[in-house]
Amino acid sequence: MSDDKFNDYLFKQYVANKISRRRFMGTLAAAGASATVISGLAAGKAKASQPKRGGRLVIGAEASQAQDSLDPTKYFSTSNILMGYAVYDNLVNRDENLLAKPWLATSWEPNADSSQWVFNLREGVTFHDGSDFGADDVIYSMTRHFREGSEAPSKSFMSQIASIDKLGPLQVRFNLNAPHSDFPMLLSDTRVHVTKDGVEDFTGTPVGTGPFKVVEFTPGNRYVFARNDDYWGDDGPYVDELEVIGIGDNTARINALIAGDINAMIQLDQKAYRLIENSGVTYPINAPSGAFINLAMMMDRAPTESNDVRLALKYAIDRQGVVDNVLKGLGSVGNDHPLSPIDPYYNADIPQREYDPERARFHIRQAGLENTPIEIYGSDVAGTGALAAAQHLEQSAQAAGINLSVINPPADSFWSAVWIQKPIITSGWDPRPIPDLIFSIAFSNTSGWNETKWDNENFQRLLIEARSENDFDRRKEMYGEMQVMLQDDGGHATLGFRNFVDAARSEVQGITPSGAGPLGFYQGARTAWIDE
Repeated sequence: MSDDKFNDYLFKQYVANKISRRRFMGTLAAAGASATVISGLAAGKAKASQPKRGGRLVIGAEASQAQDSLDPTKYFSTSNILMGYAVYDNLVNRDENLLAKPWLATSWEPNADSSQWVFNLREGVTFHDGSDFGADDVIYSMTRHFREGSEAPSKSFMSQIASIDKLGPLQVRFNLNAPHSDFPMLLSDTRVHVTKDGVEDFTGTPVGTGPFKVVEFTPGNRYVFARNDDYWGDDGPYVDELEVIGIGDNTARINALIAGDINAMIQLDQKAYRLIENSGVTYPINAPSGAFINLAMMMDRAPTESNDVRLALKYAIDRQGVVDNVLKGLGSVGNDHPLSPIDPYYNADIPQREYDPERARFHIRQAGLENTPIEIYGSDVAGTGALAAAQHLEQSAQAAGINLSVINPPADSFWSAVWIQKPIITSGWDPRPIPDLIFSIAFSNTSGWNETKWDNENFQRLLIEARSENDFDRRKEMYGEMQVMLQDDGGHATLGFRNFVDAARSEVQGITPSGAGPLGFYQGARTAWIDE
């Protein structure tokens, strides 16, 4: 085979994702190809396949549960959010730099002190039933998150909205309880989807403005969606049909992908990264992020109501070991608050908490629980690697005289029977573009998703005051104080910041990795196409 024919053959294999980028470039280099030829062929991959319509996309998710809902105020799982993005749109999206991006809203403008924000809405958008999208839909769907009696997890930060005024058919004004310079980013949250005015029943086939229409949504069983041919966007949808299948076991989900029973999957087990990369029929989708898996220790019940117990467990975590052995290097070490070192508001003055069995032993003795059996619930439902991280902690804690016993609950009962039920669990959260979002939803004493039952008056005061502080340095200082509080006294311990790692078969193209969330910030189904 001539050099040109060989290069062409290898390039086609690479375009089809049948060989990895490493193997493609390494083989060319070994064959004597110049750096210019190699880089030119590698750059050509993005242009080699154009989006095409047709086909069926089947995504394997971490679980399907009876609590699954298409009501945005009731989302709780990764798969639930993924399906929400198939049916609905946000007013604000996030771009590749994790900044606010116009979506159903085309622009926005604050008043002088950022206590009011006027949003201009997109023209020509229709719901799946043919009705027009407009201001009334925005007012209704946003208000559902913070109205009296709402149990939405987003209520903790959406309650910053005092009222919403209709200024015209395609213009609304948000009136806030206090100034908030980052307010548009709140409306990019994964649960703040726009639904139709007046809709309260989200069973059956509810309508949205999103890229797919609901064909069947049976919680815990079957989820099928059809392409919305009238979608307003210009980057999809391309596939005729989308199906989401819950496969709680990681190994079973990977085997289903390789066998072709599904052709994309969310939350790849990091241990299988090389298997997926080298299978010849699949490829990983990898995006560094501020997502994390964590230990959640509830502060309102034994044994973790004692800060000595919490500190003992924090010092018993071999964090670098978790990154190396559990996340397989696809992540980074964390401290005992939710902000990652890549976050502009990260407090770098807080010393990294290191694995220290002797200090852990001191605190567990102070609590009177040395060698006493303690249960910890670990599950990958909340984040891939969380179960293995719990097992890693079980081993590293032995050197400190901490007798942990890891329990892996059924995937379909984690959210209902374990999360914010058991004193010590592994959990996991997606990154938020501003600290206010993660602090409000996971640590505010007004949030129903406060998984550690953290309740600190100074923390709550700073949370509210920081929203109206326009000076970045002062706002960073305030968020830094809040990180110190959580580090010293909180029930949160970051086991590791993890990359978003998903996977797809070679015929699936168009899913762009995003640091905002898995599978292209949950929107890969819209941009994906089948190239067979």
